[in-house]
Formats: sequence, C-alpha cells, structure tokens
Amino acid sequence: MTEPATQASSRSATEPHARQPKTGIQRGALTGWLLFAAALSSIAGALSGLVPPQVPGALAWAAGLLLFRRLGGLQRIQVLLMLSVGAAGLLQAAYQGELLIYGAQALANSQVLIAMLVAVGFLRLVAVPAAAGNSTGNTGHTDSTNPVSLPRGRAALWKTLLGTHLFGAAINFSALTIIGDRLHSAHPLQPLQAIALSRGFSLAALWSPFFVAMGIALTLAPGSSLLPMSLGGLSVALPALLLAGYCLARRKESPDFAGYPIQPEALRIPLVLVLLVMAGHQLLPWLGILSLITICGLSLPLLLLLYQSRHQGARRYRQHIEQAVPGMHGELLLFLAAGVLMAGISALVHYSGIELSLQHFGAAEAAGLVGLSALAAIFGIHPVITVSSLAGMLMPVVTDPNLLGLSILMSWSLGVVVSPCSGTHLAMQGRFGINAFRFFGWNWRFGLGLYGLCCLVLFGYEALFS
Repeated sequence: MTEPATQASSRSATEPHARQPKTGIQRGALTGWLLFAAALSSIAGALSGLVPPQVPGALAWAAGLLLFRRLGGLQRIQVLLMLSVGAAGLLQAAYQGELLIYGAQALANSQVLIAMLVAVGFLRLVAVPAAAGNSTGNTGHTDSTNPVSLPRGRAALWKTLLGTHLFGAAINFSALTIIGDRLHSAHPLQPLQAIALSRGFSLAALWSPFFVAMGIALTLAPGSSLLPMSLGGLSVALPALLLAGYCLARRKESPDFAGYPIQPEALRIPLVLVLLVMAGHQLLPWLGILSLITICGLSLPLLLLLYQSRHQGARRYRQHIEQAVPGMHGELLLFLAAGVLMAGISALVHYSGIELSLQHFGAAEAAGLVGLSALAAIFGIHPVITVSSLAGMLMPVVTDPNLLGLSILMSWSLGVVVSPCSGTHLAMQGRFGINAFRFFGWNWRFGLGLYGLCCLVLFGYEALFS
C-alpha cells in the first residue's frame, strides 16, 4: 500500500495491540515471527539459491491463514474474489495433471513481494519524520491548542505535501499515520489537510523503490529495471506534486492551513535508504532489487537501533516483529491471493488458448491499461487485481518491459488517488473519521490531470526509448 490494501479499520500497522485478549496477542506474535522467518528465508534463497521459494511462501501462507479473520469486509471480498478466480485455473491444471507445477507457482509467486513488505515496515523504527518545535508558518501565527505549535499558511501546506511524499516514499503508510495523527491531535483533520496527505502519499507510488507498487511492477514485468522506471515515475510525480500544491494553495482556506512541522535533517535517513538501494543495485546486479530492498529494510534499522542502545534496540526490534508486523494483514493476504490469481490465470490461458488480439504493446496500450485500472479502482477493484489479471496475457506482445512496468506504477498511483475504496482512504476514514467516498469528489479532477501527465510521459518514453 500503503500503500493501498492497508489497515482500513485499525491502527495495527503503527500501534501495539494493547487491548487484545491474551490469545490474540500470542497469535499476533506467532504470525509476526512467521513473516519475519519468511523474509529471512527469502533472502537466504536469493543469496544462496539453496532455499526454494516455496519455503517462504509456505511460511507467509501460514501467517495469512492465522490473520484472515482480521480482514475487513471489502478486503475480504477482494481476497476471496482473487482466490476464486485463481482456484478455477488451478482446478483446470489439476484436470490436466499439472497441479503440482501451477500450485508451486501459486505458493512462490508473491514471496519476494511479501518479504519486501515485511522489511520496509521496519524502516519506520529509524526513519520517522521529526517535528520541529514551536514552528510558525509564513503568516507568523501558530496553533496554541498544542504544546508544539503547528505552522500555518501556504508554506506549511507545501511542506506538508512534500514531506508526506518524501517520507511516504521511504516508510510507506507509516508516514501517513504519523503525520496525520500529529495534525489530528491539534484539531480534527480538515478536508484540505486530508487531500494534501492523500495526494502527497499516493504520488510516491510512482517512483519509490520502497513501495510495494514497485515490487509488483518488477514482478509482473520481467526484464524491467528499477532506475528507468523510477525516473519515468519521477517525471510524472514532480509535475503532479506541483499541480497538487498549486491547486490546494489556491483554495480560500489555504492561508489558515495547519501543517506538519518537519525538520530538514529528518530527510537524511530516507535519502540514505534510497542511495543504498540504488548503489547496491549497481554493485550487485545479480541480486534481485526486491531482495536488496528486503536486506536493507531488515538490517539497517537493526544496526542503527543497536548502535543507539543495545538492550532497548533489541527490544524495539522484537516488539515490531510481534506487534506491528501482524498489522500488515491486509497487504499480506492481498498479495498471497494475487499469487494464486497469477498462477490460476496462467493455467487458464495455457489450457484454453485465450489470446489478446493485441499485436503490440506501446504507449497507447499502456495508457489504456492505466485508464482501465483507474476506472476499476473507482468501483472497488484494487489495481493489483487488474494488472495481475492482464499482465500475463500482455507479456507475449511486450517488447519493452519497462513500459509495462511504468504503466503498472501509474495504475497503482492513480487508482489510489481516485478510488474511495483504496486502502489509503479507508484507513484515513477509520483513523480520522473522514468519509472515504468524499475523496473521490475531492480528487477526481486532479485524477484527470494526473492521467494526462501519465499519458504524456508514456508517449514521450515510447518516442525516446522504444
């Protein structure tokens, strides 16, 4: 998700399950360690080749089965829909006597993504945005209802938009909840604040290597590369951020906008994380980028925490495994179901002989995929369902996997912006009491502008590189 299939009705991704019954706490701790073991075994397999991908897949499924009861209504429908379609394909494979082949695919398909999902959650332990004390905005007046005043004005709006984007790029949904909670603690979150958080966070999915959207793109578009896709996504994200800020700053309530007081030095760790991944990708090209992100996500927070305090650092790391990791149940089950869906569709396409009439996948087709995914997202169909269903059928005619990967990133980001049912907006509804359906009314015009930017970049990319 967070992006996207995030914890829509709870604070489980960022808070301990303090009031759960003892059995619930024990089950949560067990699932946390199962997922941590899945991430470690995924890394071991990537580094040595000795651990089959089905091992971390099985560990993730064990955790997923224990966490299924936590799913909300919409997420449960999405997961069951994907599992049903995937199971139909696996039944066809069983009829053909090849269930073991496609079943192994279903078990292994999402294990690298899930390992990355687990790992990036640890980044919030060391990359939490710091708030400046007693800051003021460009108007000079402050919010006196809180011990630490919130800066006000259009400058505060821009800083909140960009801060949410940058920290969201590093620590995903945790940034949204941390910044949102700080704003909400002074006064109930206002529409302008909610829109700034929604747009700033969603646009990070266009380029951030730490967003699961990038993992999905690299998985569904074999042969695609991180750097060209990140640069392509940035070429959309930067003008989209300017457009978002300009439109919000023109609103009559913008001079009184209460923003998040971010200190510039808080950007150091997110910047180091991005540079580490980029450098590691160049030095170790044989190691998959998702595995590299997983290694950084698990190891860097542990090293920094132990450096600060050996005892306290180890305790915080363990608490995160047992309390925060199980809170990723929405994303976990969505990606487990996506793995079954991909394997099932692969079997259905193979045995039925279904073929798309497309002879070529270019910018026009990529723009169509982005538009179709956005329309589906408005009606509650998660972008991962749309792109997982179509990517396998598109691959035979894809000559530039980066173009397909870029369209997947755009589908994810645009889908989150316009969908009232996205995990981001449902989570903000549950956390801050803002009706998720209001986000469509607030964002649909911006969504049209974002789609136009996506199309411009897709056609520009095709003209320059394809």
